[in-house]
Amino acid sequence: MKKIFVIVILLSLTPLFANIKWAEGIEDAYEIAFKENKKVMVMLSKKGCPACEYMEGIVFEDKNFMSFFNKDFIAVQIDIDEDFIPEGLEYFATPTFYFLNSNEKVLYRINGAHNSKEFTKALENKVKPLK
Repeated sequence: MKKIFVIVILLSLTPLFANIKWAEGIEDAYEIAFKENKKVMVMLSKKGCPACEYMEGIVFEDKNFMSFFNKDFIAVQIDIDEDFIPEGLEYFATPTFYFLNSNEKVLYRINGAHNSKEFTKALENKVKPLK
């Protein structure tokens, strides 16, 4: 019985250690990206957006995606209704994802929600090779 209890506790704690690395704000994201030689993913979203919730609750919780993402990227979320949107980051719907280098240069943009395999493939082919 004790073994089952320990396993349940460990499984419940696993998501705490395997999450996407979210920065506190855009400047924090650039600072971390520069220090760790990573790219920044800016997620433009808003409260109540079903596609945003899908990305947050399904794609960003996928352990294979998280493992891939955290190696090369730092994420920051910007609410289009409440937060400052940096110049040059435009959207017509949410979510909109921008991928930037640590020097704030836009490398790629992805519009809308995608499943984890499609999102990973886009990052591998369009963003990861770019400096």
